[in-house]
Amino acid sequence: MSTVIILVMMSQIVHSQSLIAPVQMGNLWGFIDNSGKWVIDPQFDDASGFSEGVAAVKKNKLCGYIDSKGNWVINPSYKRAEDFSEGLCRVVTTDDNGGKWIYLDKSGKQAFPAHFDNCMDFSEGRAAARQGSLWGYIDKTGQFVIEQKFEHAETFSDGTGRVKWNNVYGFIDPSGKWVLQTDFENIRDMKEGIAPVKGQKGWGFVDRQGKIIVPTRNEHAEPFSEGLGRARDNGLWGYYDVNGKLVIPYEFNECKDFSEGLAAVKKEKLWGFTDKNGTVVVPMQFKEVRSFSGGLAAVKSGSLWGFIDKTGKFIIPVQFDNALEFSTGK
Repeated sequence: MSTVIILVMMSQIVHSQSLIAPVQMGNLWGFIDNSGKWVIDPQFDDASGFSEGVAAVKKNKLCGYIDSKGNWVINPSYKRAEDFSEGLCRVVTTDDNGGKWIYLDKSGKQAFPAHFDNCMDFSEGRAAARQGSLWGYIDKTGQFVIEQKFEHAETFSDGTGRVKWNNVYGFIDPSGKWVLQTDFENIRDMKEGIAPVKGQKGWGFVDRQGKIIVPTRNEHAEPFSEGLGRARDNGLWGYYDVNGKLVIPYEFNECKDFSEGLAAVKKEKLWGFTDKNGTVVVPMQFKEVRSFSGGLAAVKSGSLWGFIDKTGKFIIPVQFDNALEFSTGK
């Protein structure tokens, strides 16, 4: 056996062993590994998945962060706590100023003195934030590098930030220059070079240059994921490819983004999973589902949750009151 194959196998084993998912038993949340074994016993009022080696959890009405062994790395002392992104997280303070947003580093120290009325996660070195009614973008020193002038602003993706300025929707680059100004009534995030847009007759998709990929005629549309974007027409959802071709017909009552090659889809009252050819590979049989992560998806059967593989086989039996996606604890 070659050294390369051995290294790949070892990497896969290590990655598999490090996968952790938040699950709820009764009123408390804990964490399991992908064999179903408890790695952190249920003890939290609420929990999110791991991000950059830590997870936001709530205990006694306050939020903090734990490591993959359940040790506190940032003590619970905040009203709200969001996932780490690019080495920083945002939290809501409990002080007398009404609770402002600040950013913390991994040691729990405030990353910079500035506080905000609202803000978003860091992405591509920028974070949308506002002090007062208008939005701008800050860098990791807390300084506004794109001035506060927008009625709304969202997290950067694909090198663009989605903004609204003087009732005009469009995308800017990290320097604040316009990449695309539109005359649409609304837009969604640019993902994989394509963005959902709303015209007078409905939703469609445009590319980075503003070229129409799918005409604005749908009831709704969501950003692309793994090469496909979903749209709803006459109450049913389907999927378009990057060329604007409807590759999975409008046939689902609800659906989600593709993840690891499969998307959760719903017909009538039950969920299953489809592949990118539109073949339902896990039949509609679940009350609720999460997206696939680490080869497993949380599903609700009856009143309880468990985890299935991509064939629909239960790998972790139904036993939980709630369950979220797996993520790496490292």
